[in-house]
Amino acid sequence: FIAVENIDNYCVLISSKAVYFLKSGDYTDREAIFLEVKYDDLYHCLVSKDHGNVYIQLTKKAVNTSSGVAMPGPSQQKPMV
Repeated sequence: FIAVENIDNYCVLISSKAVYFLKSGDYTDREAIFLEVKYDDLYHCLVSKDHGNVYIQLTKKAVNTSSGVAMPGPSQQKPMV
């Protein structure tokens, strides 16, 4: 555990291994997690501002499906929060 940041209707929990985006409310265990990004899977992180809103775009490493090896470089998985 490193930090927790409450933002609008969700919460960001930063640990030494991953970043978790959690829904607010009464949830138990992992039910509240709507996005988990492990640092080993993270290729790039970009922060942008648009019309007064701040977005975080997380680009995950591409995975070679035949070997299951994570390749350096962006994939099609780019969740924005």
